[in-house]
Amino acid sequence: MKYECIVSYHTNPYTCGVARFNKALAQKLGIDLVAVDNFDRRSEDFAFLSLKFEEIPEQVAQKLLGHVLTSGSEFDLFLHGILGSEIEKEFIVHARRVFVATAEYADALRSMRSDIVTLFAPGASFQGDNETYDLTLLTFGMSHKIRAEGYRKLGQIMESDERSVQLEISTALHEGTAFSDDFFSVNAEISEVFKGKVTFLGFLADGEVSRRLRAADALVAFFPQGVRENNTTVLSAMAHGCAVITNVDHHSPVWMKHGESIFDIDRLTSFPTSDELARVRLGAIKAVEPYSLDRFAEILTKRET
Repeated sequence: MKYECIVSYHTNPYTCGVARFNKALAQKLGIDLVAVDNFDRRSEDFAFLSLKFEEIPEQVAQKLLGHVLTSGSEFDLFLHGILGSEIEKEFIVHARRVFVATAEYADALRSMRSDIVTLFAPGASFQGDNETYDLTLLTFGMSHKIRAEGYRKLGQIMESDERSVQLEISTALHEGTAFSDDFFSVNAEISEVFKGKVTFLGFLADGEVSRRLRAADALVAFFPQGVRENNTTVLSAMAHGCAVITNVDHHSPVWMKHGESIFDIDRLTSFPTSDELARVRLGAIKAVEPYSLDRFAEILTKRET
């Protein structure tokens, strides 16, 4: 029998190892990965339940069990861990076949099922390629905060540029916000601009952010109105000598000057040359010298006295 889908409690591969495994397996088998809450079971479906019960709330597991049993169809079960709960035992008893990730789990469950199959959990496959690019652009932020309009303009500018380019995206989780699949997805429109040459870097420590800023050809950062003096990412990039491509308005700092310390996307007609990038890098370092943390603390100290 051919599996119709893989059922997983978590589905975000960036936040859960089981989800990462399940997504990779679903892609390999060419079938859908379905969240437990979205599992609409039909009697003719044959599902592969790939679960770790210690991650699943009791009521959710009970609902899933009732759903698969009332459908009247068989299912296979793969256990990434064993909890020993009653609901887990129910799944083990009713599954057509039961697979486990380690021999230790198989030994622990052998008294329940003599036909337990011991498998493993393969590591991540090789991703990416060894392709090198003429230009590497860096951006920060979530996909829902990235201003697609600026990237469209950048894409139009780059159409006539023969240099190959990739976009690297780093992000961070804001206090009080929650993870979701959308949180990690790159806007399809942005990906199209870069012809799919988009790399998600995940959450970077400060040291790695610093290294990436020094290595990138330019930081790309667009804002609802325009860049401001409190956009720490932009000021950090400038201090690192990384050219910044952004958007400005009449409230943007006067020391952020197009072609001197930053590039204004609305004034670019072609992507900057190597010489232009180098000139703006130096101009950026000089421009932000008065706006360091040391200077900020000095101003406060003087005001205290």
